[in-house]
Amino acid sequence: MRAALLPALIPALLIAGHALWRWRSLRLPVVRRSGQVTVILPLIGPAPGLEAQLAALAVQTLTPRRLVVAIESEADPACARIRALAPACHFPVEVVIAGHVPWRGQKNTNLIAALAVVDAQDEAVVLCDGDIRPQPWWLSAAASPAIDGTHDVITGFRWQTLHGRGAVGHLVAWIDRMAATLVLPPRFGLVWGGTIGLSRRALAVLDLPRLLDRALLDDLPIGAAARRAGLRLLSRGALTVPTPAEGSAPAQLRFLRRQLQLVRIHKPGGFALLMLVMHLTALGWLLALAALPDPVAFAVLVGLSGCGLVRAGAQAAIAARIGAPDPPRGRLAQALVALVPPLADGLVAALCWTMLRPRRVRWRHVEYEVLGPDRVRVVARAPHAG
Repeated sequence: MRAALLPALIPALLIAGHALWRWRSLRLPVVRRSGQVTVILPLIGPAPGLEAQLAALAVQTLTPRRLVVAIESEADPACARIRALAPACHFPVEVVIAGHVPWRGQKNTNLIAALAVVDAQDEAVVLCDGDIRPQPWWLSAAASPAIDGTHDVITGFRWQTLHGRGAVGHLVAWIDRMAATLVLPPRFGLVWGGTIGLSRRALAVLDLPRLLDRALLDDLPIGAAARRAGLRLLSRGALTVPTPAEGSAPAQLRFLRRQLQLVRIHKPGGFALLMLVMHLTALGWLLALAALPDPVAFAVLVGLSGCGLVRAGAQAAIAARIGAPDPPRGRLAQALVALVPPLADGLVAALCWTMLRPRRVRWRHVEYEVLGPDRVRVVARAPHAG
């Protein structure tokens, strides 16, 4: 029994240590750049936070040359929303109607349409998602390395904020923040679709319309292709971008499940490792609890919960440093999740068991059949993206 308990501490120690390292090494940019940068935003559905996102783009230290918003159709609620808000923006806004095809993800269809308007005036292009709330330095941090010629693909990761979350929302935030603190070195070729800065060289070498043509995702294919092509990839801590919770508790669970599905499809090795880590931690805690008052079991319980609290503290410090401090009630809720590892790790393990054959992926208003990274078929589509 004792031998079975001790391995559970290894991943907990590594994750907590890495969270501390991310906090201590996170530096915000101090240099402000100027340049001609087009921001591309694929938009779907009601986009409830669009006003906040446009307000955040308006105060960037590097003003966008233009914002290109790509939408599936005029019937998409996002179309009326952006057309109503665009006149108040401090930068030009172009709306591109992308249409749809049955063999790729709708986000990629939107991106391909938007990329068609990129021209020789653009010194860099930044792709972003509609749910992020970028800090004032965001665009400069994403585009400057591309403008300066030091890197070709620049990325970061979302940071789930805690305001207005219920119990399920705090579990989802805890799990997703782990991914944000475990950003891997550039040699792994991992890219986050919420922020992707691209140099002129990257745009020429990657040929994104061809690369994304048969894919469901944009970020993982871009990262893999950049790695194969030998492009210089930079994952920046300064691009840890606040992302609020959207939707109900079931919607947040669907988000988490879809993220795990996509990992299962595109990174099966990473999915297997995730399964191992989550099971080790959750089962190790439960077995240790059952083995009390054995001193080794007690030590394992204290170690697992202690690692969780260290990680919670580091994550709260990261949130404060990136300008999105956690509210007091949010810090308390995260500490409670940290103290009982089976709450979050058990949830991930349970969700992973539901997708051993993850062929059907529901993303917004579209359902896809995914047989492989480049074998995608639309099987159902709602009348609009509402």
